[in-house]
Amino acid sequence: MKRALFFVLLHCLEQILLSQNLIINPGFEIWNKPDKLTSWTNTQGCLKDSAFKFSGKYSCRQEGTTTSRDLGQKFVVKPSANYRFSFYYKTGTETTGNGCRVWCSWLDNSKVEIDDPVIHSGFMKSETWLKYEVAVTSPAEAGYFYLLVRTLPNSVTYWDEFLFEEDIASSVTDSRVPEITIYPNPAHNYLTISNLNNLQQIDIQSITGTIVWSGKLHGEEQITIPVSQLPDGIYLIKIITKTETLVRKIIKKSN
Repeated sequence: MKRALFFVLLHCLEQILLSQNLIINPGFEIWNKPDKLTSWTNTQGCLKDSAFKFSGKYSCRQEGTTTSRDLGQKFVVKPSANYRFSFYYKTGTETTGNGCRVWCSWLDNSKVEIDDPVIHSGFMKSETWLKYEVAVTSPAEAGYFYLLVRTLPNSVTYWDEFLFEEDIASSVTDSRVPEITIYPNPAHNYLTISNLNNLQQIDIQSITGTIVWSGKLHGEEQITIPVSQLPDGIYLIKIITKTETLVRKIIKKSN
């Protein structure tokens, strides 16, 4: 009995360690200025707010005046994988419009929108914090996810605690996940990736969605990539093999 319980706990721990939030700055804790949100690429009408937050120090307050305002971020995803997507929101008491809505889409490897499926919601309004949550499966041709939420005209929305992570238990059919090693992380001058099988391509993407390094490969088991020229920050590394696509976060930090 104890042995069986041990393996159940070990499996749960494995899922926690393998899962990672693909959203950068998901809780809106990092701002360059009160109106300059770090890492999000689309921040129309966004302001740092400490009066109304679900957790942490800050939330993102977004106001739609006469037009809708968008909040968005693009990031790498795996094709044909299961993901969990959630966030918390509330609308301000001054809201006279329709509140907010979700308007997300999948993109292919060229960042062209895939027509179907899309993730759209109806109008959402609540003067108390509510959680929006959905399970989604990426299309076979997906390379990116475009996370986009929208505050509608004459509305104020507070956003907090976004999460987009792979549902490892649903996506992985084999009992063992390939133990790819990426080191050092943070990286200074070079980044080494080892324990690879049937490697075809590696892309390194900045948090703005720009591919800063890309290489076509031919089954190497280990590769070393120079990263000294990259600005300090967080990057997503996309590892493509013959059988799967893996996405991992890395940090570039100068000596």
